[in-house]
Amino acid sequence: MTPESGDYGIRGADSSYGHSSGRSSGPRRIGTYKLYPNPLARIDLPPPAREDGPGIWDALQERSSIRDYGQEPLQTQHLSQILWASQGITRERGEWQFRTAPSAGALYPIETYLGVNRVDGLSAGLYHYELRHHRLAFLREDPMIGMALTRAALGQTMCQRAALVFAWTAVIARSARKYGERAYRYIYMDAGHVAQNVYLACTALGLACCAIGAFFDDEVNAVLEVDGREESAIYLASIGQRG
Repeated sequence: MTPESGDYGIRGADSSYGHSSGRSSGPRRIGTYKLYPNPLARIDLPPPAREDGPGIWDALQERSSIRDYGQEPLQTQHLSQILWASQGITRERGEWQFRTAPSAGALYPIETYLGVNRVDGLSAGLYHYELRHHRLAFLREDPMIGMALTRAALGQTMCQRAALVFAWTAVIARSARKYGERAYRYIYMDAGHVAQNVYLACTALGLACCAIGAFFDDEVNAVLEVDGREESAIYLASIGQRG
């Protein structure tokens, strides 16, 4: 399944990254959302809560990487909260939509996929977060997706035991159009910002989370059905109820 080229924002961008140390002479901003035209379904998420909850200092104190998960499914409300915290839209100014996580040049190269094992109301399989509308695109039913991600992540079985796995990719041309080769550095910084937001959100919700950097890129790309060249997996995180 391929995205609509206008929303994917990379058509004609091949020559602008990976080979030049200077900035590209092309457009400085090319689109910051990926939209699949014909998913199996689109699922609207409940609005995220933006009041109450534990304070930021408590979440920072309690944050830790937790690899043990209970078998209870994740609540849809909690998933909505985590997704919004990761890089949900917080305000708009003209054509710009700013998010909970910073991004170099406000270019937002990071896309979010979910490998769902156990979430209330969702079939097991692959999903993409359409953050502009705060909803999910259901891309593929796959009850074995946790096992596939475990193999791709060097046998880390928490990908099977967790309620779901966040998989972040980078659409490289979004950043490379402005920053050239330096975009690769900024992309990984952006991913770190997003992942820390997820950690803090999970901590605030009493959930377990563990970021995963050890994986075979090509195998994760294959699970996500991205090409590994214009868009490639860069970070994972397993999330679930605490064991």
